Amino acid sequence: MLIHPRIHHRRAGHRFASGLTLIELLVVLMVLIAVAGIVVPNLTDLRFGFDGDRKTASEIATEKTLMEVRAAILGPDGKKGLWSDLGEREADLPQDIAELFIRRAGWPNFDPNTRLGWRGPYVMDSGARDGANDPAILDGWGRPIVIQTPTALTIRLVSAGADGILETPPATAMPTLAACGDDLVLFLRTADTRS
Repeated sequence: MLIHPRIHHRRAGHRFASGLTLIELLVVLMVLIAVAGIVVPNLTDLRFGFDGDRKTASEIATEKTLMEVRAAILGPDGKKGLWSDLGEREADLPQDIAELFIRRAGWPNFDPNTRLGWRGPYVMDSGARDGANDPAILDGWGRPIVIQTPTALTIRLVSAGADGILETPPATAMPTLAACGDDLVLFLRTADTRS
């Protein structure tokens, strides 16, 4: 008489792994519920600024763009960017976003021996242009991001925000939050200590 292998294993006291037991299924379900309880509030509770307002998609996109531009200027995670390629001299900090696309007069071309010089463009040209018809990087509302350099230490990237009015005073090293209105500001070389 022939005995089916499954039946033989059951008769021999061995458990055949043909699926999950009810207890295993409940444990997996409880773990998934616990993970969802942690992840879902973090995804849905994104906050902006100091007033606790929820971020809009345009604000989130703008913040991401500002960080990408900052990385192109300073270099992401220790890698070279425009400023480090030029030897990190304060005189070589970009004065305009267009300098990430077009070499400023006087900046040397990249020299592979010294590993210094402009080797841009540092960002891809999307075809966007600013008021002077120079290459631009747009914020989440489709308006050009600007560089403000009141001092070499307080150089910053600024988006005009939802209202489209650039309110951040360009000559003030550390303007107050109120002076900046709804502008989104990212300082490149110093901490944001605005109050």
